[in-house]
Amino acid sequence: MNGKIKIASVLCLAAALALSGCTAKDPSVYATVNGENITRAEYLLYENFLRLSQPGAEFPRSKQVQILQELIDLRVYVAEAEKRGIEPDMEAVAEDFQAFRKQVLATDTIAGSLTIFYARLQELGLSEDWIIQLFKDYQIINAMVEAEEEKVEAPDAEDIEAYYEKEKDTLFSHGELRRVRHILVNEDNFPDSEDEDVSSQVKELADTLYARLQAGEDFAQLAKEYSQDGSASLGGDIGFIEKDSVVKSFGDAAFSAALNEIVPPVESQYGWHIIEVTEIKKAGHYELDEVREQIADTLLRQGKQKLVENLLLGLKDEADIEIYFK
Repeated sequence: MNGKIKIASVLCLAAALALSGCTAKDPSVYATVNGENITRAEYLLYENFLRLSQPGAEFPRSKQVQILQELIDLRVYVAEAEKRGIEPDMEAVAEDFQAFRKQVLATDTIAGSLTIFYARLQELGLSEDWIIQLFKDYQIINAMVEAEEEKVEAPDAEDIEAYYEKEKDTLFSHGELRRVRHILVNEDNFPDSEDEDVSSQVKELADTLYARLQAGEDFAQLAKEYSQDGSASLGGDIGFIEKDSVVKSFGDAAFSAALNEIVPPVESQYGWHIIEVTEIKKAGHYELDEVREQIADTLLRQGKQKLVENLLLGLKDEADIEIYFK
């Protein structure tokens, strides 16, 4: 349900940008947007939809104010999307509805058949048509936002270098780094064992492999043959690590070893590790080329977010909005 997830973040952003309230003359009208009412009945339908999608969620007064703001935002953004001539992708809408129905049926409170699902909708005053219309609204707003995001150009080399220099000492510094490879053995090495406890066999295998390495056998080959870690196909290489980025016993062993030393088996919750340190880098900064792609992604994401924020704020500023619900 990607469309629903994305629009939820857009509406949460907009709600955070502007919340206000005043007193209504008509208690059945919670707000007006460009002269059109958002009634208590409309609000309750939307709240009930959220209750259905978020079982167990609390809805205090502050949350209700936020929900009303989401409804206002929907009204404003749908109007703009329609003004731009954006049509919903009905195939995507149908997929969103199917995913929503599957999600609801999977919850503990409503687990069961489609009959139970539709009975629950009726109980909450909802209908399939109402939800599909909501997903249509979500879909065209997402399309509008994505069209805005496409306008953002990738950052150039100068922007990337400037960001690197600005954040060099905070985001791109590191402690001592060690490149490590390891062989992990555990109970998965003995899938056919009839023993309930194979811990002694695992430790014996680790000791045997360590002895074979000390005798000169190839580390990468033994890792490919025996290691139960995802790095096995890479000869056990897990790249550069910082001491605190791995489990304590592993980090302590790796950072107390000498360069090219193969450490005797070390136990962790994952099994027994045979570790070799293949390269050491002193504390310092990552080179620009090491983080260039990361910075480019960050700047592009920030540019898109800023453009969307400006769009949403602009639409809200132009709209005539009155909120009567407190």
